[in-house]
Amino acid sequence: MIGLKRCIYFFQNLWVCRRAVTTIKTTLEFCWNAYTKPKPDSCTEGLTLLLLCFIIAVATGGLFFQWLSKTLQYGLCASSVTTWIYSTAIFLVLSLVHPARCVFTVILPCLGTKKGRRLIISTSIMLLVLNVIPNIARNVNVIARILRCTSVALTESLINSSQLVNEAKEELIQRIIQARKNEITFVKSLTHFDTRTRINVSEVQQQFNLVSQKIEGDFSWVKMLVEETLLQANRLLAAMFVICLVTSSTWYLKAYLTDVRFDNVYITRQLERLARRNGIEILPGDAKKLISSRGCRMSQQEFLRCVPYLLVITSYLILTLVVIAVDHMVFHFIVAGGLWLSGDPYVTATIDVKYTVRRITPICSLFHSSCDEEILRHQKPYHWSFNLVPGRCVIEPSKPDSGVVLQLGLLYLMAYILVVFEVYIRRVRRRVSASFFKRQEERRIVFLYRKIVAKQEKKRTGVFFVKVSEGKA
Repeated sequence: MIGLKRCIYFFQNLWVCRRAVTTIKTTLEFCWNAYTKPKPDSCTEGLTLLLLCFIIAVATGGLFFQWLSKTLQYGLCASSVTTWIYSTAIFLVLSLVHPARCVFTVILPCLGTKKGRRLIISTSIMLLVLNVIPNIARNVNVIARILRCTSVALTESLINSSQLVNEAKEELIQRIIQARKNEITFVKSLTHFDTRTRINVSEVQQQFNLVSQKIEGDFSWVKMLVEETLLQANRLLAAMFVICLVTSSTWYLKAYLTDVRFDNVYITRQLERLARRNGIEILPGDAKKLISSRGCRMSQQEFLRCVPYLLVITSYLILTLVVIAVDHMVFHFIVAGGLWLSGDPYVTATIDVKYTVRRITPICSLFHSSCDEEILRHQKPYHWSFNLVPGRCVIEPSKPDSGVVLQLGLLYLMAYILVVFEVYIRRVRRRVSASFFKRQEERRIVFLYRKIVAKQEKKRTGVFFVKVSEGKA
């Protein structure tokens, strides 16, 4: 009894789900018919059309505002005014102009074709140029600052070592004074040495700071100029992309309406129904260059069309990976170099002072072979240590942004997916145009049907002619 109740409950839920799916399907078909009709047949269809146009205007307006303010970095006031004008205009145009609705709807499938791939590739390059390459430049600047700071510290240490020389000199003078108080000339000669060892360290440091500030100022100016140039170029490319996208959709619709041969290579249900009604069977030889629009199978012609696009995207991907690898290599080089420098930062130097004073008496040389007399012998090592990399010179490098790498990976994955799905997106684009212009689609189907019939008649005539020729022989 419990099992029977469960079965009844299951079938009731299944019936409710099927009914809900049927209701949703019917509602969507009604909305699509109201949207694609040139004129509404009833007040309900008119209100549905206005509601759909309003939803489209609001949704695309929000995306347009985000694109202007975040990606193209326009001001909030300019972005808001532009978005308001766009939303109002698109609502009025979609509500009143039937071909404009078709063009706007065809734009969405066009985003999945070559235009969409170009947008994705340009976005990837923009992320690479605005995030990864500046990070490499910042880390290279860190290396330059570390080397500059280290050289300044080393120069300071070498200049400050003059104090050690002066200390050695003072001790030497004291030794001479203690040894021979009457030899004043030695003291005077050593005192003159003091004037050559006094160096203005603060002035040298000031000169280093001025040069460093000038270099950093020039680098910042060049960086700002490059970023501003890239931003303006990105805005120009964005405007060109929108114009190109609208132009491409308009051109497709114009070709669809004026040329029955254009993009007319699909075997549809209407074509098969027309062929069965006239007793014609579409043979495999007739459909060799035709594509079935109902299945998901990709023809050989469609597959070969995808290969060049895959190679182009792969080349851009390799270039992006090289730049990202350089970013990580520079970062890890700075980290490893900082650890190596901080491992043994102190350098010890030794100054060994040897000073000997001898006096030679000329008269004594007449009676003795060696008449030199040692007045003073002084020898003493002076130890001196300095920090090769001071603490102020240790600068943390800028880490590569893993979020940007993830975004680039998703963009290239989307580009690869679009290459494969472009085949089906082209079919969707044709079906959208057929939904808006049903009479034109009927003409195109009749043209393709007559083309298939003419091809079959040509084959039959050729076979009959060959048989007659063989009979005469």
